[in-house]
Amino acid sequence: MRVIAGLAKGRKLVPIRGKGIRPTSDKIRQAIFNILNLDWDGARVLDLFAGTGALGIEALSRRASEAVFIDHHPYAIETIKKNLSLCGFSEKGRVFQKDPLHGLGFLEKSGLPFDVIFMDPPYGQGMARKTLELLARRNLMKPDGVVVVECDRAEILSSPAGFQVQGEKRVYGRTTVYFFEKEGREEAGG
Repeated sequence: MRVIAGLAKGRKLVPIRGKGIRPTSDKIRQAIFNILNLDWDGARVLDLFAGTGALGIEALSRRASEAVFIDHHPYAIETIKKNLSLCGFSEKGRVFQKDPLHGLGFLEKSGLPFDVIFMDPPYGQGMARKTLELLARRNLMKPDGVVVVECDRAEILSSPAGFQVQGEKRVYGRTTVYFFEKEGREEAGG
């Protein structure tokens, strides 16, 4: 597992070992960033169920100004901190050990909305839908914000109130990736 592009391109990331651990593959990560095709300069990113932190670190490597990482496993928190340090992004990453389903209130209170939220919850527990619905009720995103959801291909997601599907879902083996944007997103030029 490595950083694909940007300032830390080619840097190897420390993996997490263990049963049920499923880091986003380089192939899927590259596809996500190609599909998003964003100008990352100055972007704020939230990486929920962060695991190794690879998605948020990839955004930092592409010049995002800040990434917030949330995971409830102590070994994930330790791994994220190591990976931030390896890539030279310790100052740009904030890492919190919290349950992503119950730990978002403090972020909403900060008043600093995110441009992109990455979400890669454990498979087979319905957590993708629950977390997406929770995000729809929180004021955590900029008006043109995007939520990227990785889930088991057996889990079918629909847009919660306030969001719309952006493009087609993408299937990579057992993983489906959805892109949701906030409704009311301003169109370019108008």
